[in-house]
Amino acid sequence: MAKIKIGFLPLYIKLYDDGGTNRIHMQAFYDRMASILTNQGFDVIKTDFCRIKEEFKTAVKNFEEQGAQAIVTLHAAYSPSLESIDALAGTDLPIIVLDSTEAYSLSSYETPGAISNNHGIHGVMDMCNLLKQRGKLYAIAAGHTSNSNVVKKTCDYIRAAVAAKSLKGSKVGAFGSSFDGMGDFLISKEDAKETFGIEIVSLSDKQMKDLCDKVTDKEIADEKAIYEKEFVGADLELDEYYKAGIRACLGVRKGVEEYGLSAFSVNFLDMSADNLGTMPFIECSKAMARGIGYAGEGDVLTASFVGALLKGFKDTSFIEIFCPDWKKDKLLISHMGEMNYGVATGKPSFAIEKFNYAPVGKANKAYAGFKKGQAVFGNLYKDSDGKYKLLLSDIEMLDDEPGYDNKIRGWFKANCHIDEFLEKLSEYGAIHHSFMVYDVDVKALKYFGQLLGLEVFVI
Repeated sequence: MAKIKIGFLPLYIKLYDDGGTNRIHMQAFYDRMASILTNQGFDVIKTDFCRIKEEFKTAVKNFEEQGAQAIVTLHAAYSPSLESIDALAGTDLPIIVLDSTEAYSLSSYETPGAISNNHGIHGVMDMCNLLKQRGKLYAIAAGHTSNSNVVKKTCDYIRAAVAAKSLKGSKVGAFGSSFDGMGDFLISKEDAKETFGIEIVSLSDKQMKDLCDKVTDKEIADEKAIYEKEFVGADLELDEYYKAGIRACLGVRKGVEEYGLSAFSVNFLDMSADNLGTMPFIECSKAMARGIGYAGEGDVLTASFVGALLKGFKDTSFIEIFCPDWKKDKLLISHMGEMNYGVATGKPSFAIEKFNYAPVGKANKAYAGFKKGQAVFGNLYKDSDGKYKLLLSDIEMLDDEPGYDNKIRGWFKANCHIDEFLEKLSEYGAIHHSFMVYDVDVKALKYFGQLLGLEVFVI
C-alpha cells in the first residue's frame, strides 16, 4: 500500500509573537507530533506556524501542490478562526482535527507555563464552529497522545478520508452480468457514474477469453509455485483442472492491470468455455489481499466500496452473513470461496473441487477462517427515497471453530443479541452483501460515508 501523504498544519496566534512569547515548547510539540504521524506510516508535509490569513492560504496551497490527500490540524495555542477559515473551508482536501496538548497533567507544570503551552482546545472549538457554519465536513479526535487512543483515531480518520476520495473516478470490472434475480445490489452504469463517480467496465466473453489466452504455461507454473508456498496442500499434480483454475485467475489479474481496475466482481453462473472457463475463487481472494476490491455475483457497487476502503484499511474484506447460531448468539459469515486472505487465521487450505457451474466441472479453492479481533460491519443499501445509505456496527470476530475446514468461515458477536441485530439490518433495508473492516473506529467509517454524501446509521 502506497504511503498516504498528509499536510500537517500548526495553528497559532500572531498576538503571542508580537508580545514576545517564546514558542520553543510548542515548536517541539508540533515536531514531536509530526514524528508520531510519520512513524504511523504517513508521508508528513510540515509547514511553519500559521497565524494570519496569508500564512494559512500559502500553507494549504503548498499542501495541495505537493499532493497531500488530507490536512491534519494541530492547535499549538488559541488561533482566531477568521484567520484560517477561508483557507480550510476553501480546500477540497478533507480536514482532520487533532485536538491534543503537550501536557498530560497540568499539575506537572509550574505556572504560568501550564496555561501558555496547553490551551489550544478553545481554538479548536472556535475553528470547528466556523467549519460547521461554512458547511465544511471535518473529523475530530481529542485526547493526550501518550495516554489515549487519539493518535489511532486520527490515523483512522486520515485513512477513511483517503478511502472516500479514492472512490470517485475508480473503475470496477464486471466479469459477467449480475446474478439473475438478485435485486438488492443492482445499479446501472449511469447511476454508478452519477452517484459515486464509478465507471463500470463490462468485459465481454471475448475480452475475458483473450485475457486467459495471454496466460503462458510458464506463468501458470510460476503461480503454482506461489500457491505451494501460500497454501496448505497445493503441491498437487498440475493437471487440466489445476491449470484451468490458475489460467482463469491470471486472466482476471491481467484484466485488472490492463483495464486499470480498482475493484471487480465475477458472476460464477456466467463462466463458460467462451470466457474464463471456471470461477477464479483464489484470485478474488488474493486480489483483496493486494488492495483490489471484490464482491460476488456481479455486485459491482459493494466491490467498489471494498476497493475504496482497501486504499485506507488493508484488513477489509467482502463478507456475507450466512447462518445464525441462536444458541451461542453469534453469526456465521461465509461464501463459496472468497475472502481477503490478508485477514485469514493462517495458511488457507487448497482444494480442487467439483464445481457444477463451470464448464470444466471443477474449480480451485483455498479455504480459511477469518481472524479474531475487533471489526466494523458495513452495508451499503438503497432506501425508499432512492438514496444510498451506509449502515455500520461494531462487531467482535471470534475464534475459528473446528469442523469447518472446507469452508470460508468466520463467526462474530454483534453488539446486541443476534435476533435484534438481524431485525435491525432488515428494518433499515440492508442488502445481503456486506463488508468488514478490522481494527477501526466506527466513527472513522461514519466520516468515510459522510464524505461521500451518504446518510450513515450506526447499530
